[in-house]
Amino acid sequence: MTKKAVFFQLFGLAGMANPLIADAHAWHFTSEVNGFFAGMLHPLTGSDHIIAMLVVGFWIARASRRSLMMLPLLVVAMMIIGGALTLIPIEIAHAENIMILSAGLLGLMLLFNAKVSPLIAALVAGNLALIHGYVHAFDIWLDSDAIEYALGFALSTLMVIAVAIGMSKVLENYAPELDGPVNSR
Repeated sequence: MTKKAVFFQLFGLAGMANPLIADAHAWHFTSEVNGFFAGMLHPLTGSDHIIAMLVVGFWIARASRRSLMMLPLLVVAMMIIGGALTLIPIEIAHAENIMILSAGLLGLMLLFNAKVSPLIAALVAGNLALIHGYVHAFDIWLDSDAIEYALGFALSTLMVIAVAIGMSKVLENYAPELDGPVNSR
């Protein structure tokens, strides 16, 4: 295990000590779904979305330069497609559990520094985004502002992914050096 992996593990454990992590949308009400700004706010007030998109952003940061530009757009497109599945309607059994398992798989792949092809990277991130979009589409009430809400949601998601990519690049260069048995390779 690398020094950076230990750093991220400690950082993640400290973040999960917050009791609000267990509640995905602690401050959400049915009246909030009211257009573009509500869509932008929604992903920023739910720890499930922030954690999932940070993991996706860290994953994307490992991609090639060409993929680095395309994968965030793929993720948002897959989220929108996942949301559209609720309108057809297609029922995905245990979607919340699939989303959690997908995020866990992606996190484990990051933790163990798994080397995979760009196609596998796109499939794993795309699956997480599709299911995540599906789960979050239930937060959009079918009113006249649903399209604006989805656009705000997509823009905010891109911003969270961009922050994660930036954090990953900065931490890649400035992660603290840790001493101990981690150094033995």
